[in-house]
Amino acid sequence: MKRISAIIAFISFLSISGFANATPLTNATIMQQGDEYSAISRLRARGATGWYKPDDGTIYTNWSRHWAEYTAYLTEGIWAIGLNVVNHGNLGHNWYDTFKVRTSLTSEIMNITANDNELSYGLSTVDILSASMYTVRYTWLNDKWGGQSDSLHRDANIQIQSAFFNRVPEPSTLLLFSLGLVTFLSKRKIAV
Repeated sequence: MKRISAIIAFISFLSISGFANATPLTNATIMQQGDEYSAISRLRARGATGWYKPDDGTIYTNWSRHWAEYTAYLTEGIWAIGLNVVNHGNLGHNWYDTFKVRTSLTSEIMNITANDNELSYGLSTVDILSASMYTVRYTWLNDKWGGQSDSLHRDANIQIQSAFFNRVPEPSTLLLFSLGLVTFLSKRKIAV
């Protein structure tokens, strides 16, 4: 019975987070490119702080407290919401490892792995009680710069590749799926 419970817990985790160790999360119900925001704190003008918008579908900033909002129609139920991000700059070795991003819909702070080369995702879950358009504001909280005297030119600049809204299956659906999987495995004489 413990193994069945472990399988159900594992399947529940997969339904919320995509696949274990998935980087980035790409199989969400709703995906939006980083530059498909519904509002933004400030698009960078010459000599000002704010977001940069390169021509690759992303946005990035090197200043904390800047935010971007993404809007989607969500139905009733539990949704995993979040971002796929990468660092736009040079982090150096063991210098900066986590982007802290607050989400307005849940007020949680997501800790997203900061990496110069690989996308990572952070997510938060929210129970939507009525179907409607929902806007989520993501605010980056912890920038860091090595300074002008830093010979390694280290700079943490969050780059949003995409935002996602992923509908989480109902617990009864997960239970039925899990029982079907257990039955399948037991018929194939695979130890459960």
